[in-house]
Amino acid sequence: MTAKRFSCASMMAVAVVTVTLGMGSAASAACPPANPEAISGTIQAMYSALATGDVKAARSHFAPDFYLFDGGSQFDADGILALIQSAQRAGKTFQWTVTQPKVHFACRLAWITYVNQGGVTADGHETQATWLESGILRHAAGRWAIQFMQSTRVPPKTAP
Repeated sequence: MTAKRFSCASMMAVAVVTVTLGMGSAASAACPPANPEAISGTIQAMYSALATGDVKAARSHFAPDFYLFDGGSQFDADGILALIQSAQRAGKTFQWTVTQPKVHFACRLAWITYVNQGGVTADGHETQATWLESGILRHAAGRWAIQFMQSTRVPPKTAP
């Protein structure tokens, strides 16, 4: 009788440990590490690709259902890429820098707010610009991809 109790108790302990370890592995596999630099780095890498005209690299940072609200309009990936390419063909250059990022995580989703410091150069004249921006990124296929962005340009300060 003692051997049977030990055997049943041992089997229960093994089952509990196996289920617990399996759940821990599933949970850790489901949620990537909460790494704020990965989120701000994804946004910055997308901006760097856009600034150099590397459409393929820029697109690689977008989720398939990406969209953006900017300047009172909604754009999908094709729309914003076409707009930027058109401006670049007209001679404009862009500089975007992610500053003051604040990142939050909810397992496979992350959201970021940041100040985008940069500027636009056209006809040899550089105009400094600041945007208040936010984004939602989704983790899939081992990487973070931008699903949604919102951008509001801060009006230039005028002298009193």
